[in-house]
Parts: sequence; structure tokens; C-alpha cells
Amino acid sequence: MGTISSLMGRLNRTPTPDCPAIVVTSFGFTVGPAFVAWQAVAEIWGCKAVHPSDDATFLEFSCNGQNVRVGAEQAGFEQFEPVMIAVFPTTASWRQPAVRSVFEGYRTLLFRRA
Repeated sequence: MGTISSLMGRLNRTPTPDCPAIVVTSFGFTVGPAFVAWQAVAEIWGCKAVHPSDDATFLEFSCNGQNVRVGAEQAGFEQFEPVMIAVFPTTASWRQPAVRSVFEGYRTLLFRRA
């Protein structure tokens, strides 16, 4: 019963509006009103969420007491990813484990400021 209820809940969710584009700046990036400075990033997590129609891979940035998510399918991600990898080289292979995971809510730590 719990599995069916969970599945029905997922199917009945209303779609969320398109996410704002990721814009890379000299000092970090913006997503809508949120600005993330490269020097303020405390952690970066690679994540995967499983949805009935597809699997979403995304990155979660922790900085200044807030978490900002950016999705691999989000506008601006193609320009954002190479800059992120240049700033944080440990994030270079973030996609492989996330894409291969079959688990809902998969998360892996890619970077933690010492």
C-alpha cells in the first residue's frame, strides 16, 4: 500500500515551472535571485532524483547557510559546468556515479572546504 501511495503521489504532482537560467559571473554564478560566490562555497554535492518520466541529475551548493541547486538540464548549465570544474577540479567526474545510481535521492560529496 505504501509503495502504491508513493507512486500515486509522484504521478499527481503538478509540474514545477521552468527553473531560471544559470548565469556564470567572474566571481561565481546566479540562479534567479540567488548568487553563489566561488570563494563562499562550503560543499558541493552531486545528486540524482528519480521521477516517473525521467531521472534528474543536479548539483547542490552549500554556502552562507543556504543550499542552491542547479540541474544538468537547466538553461546555462553547458556554460556553467566547465567553469565549475576549473574552480573545483574534484567535481570533474560528478556525472558518472549519479547517472549510474539506481537509488532515489542519491547524493555524493564532491567538494568540502577545509
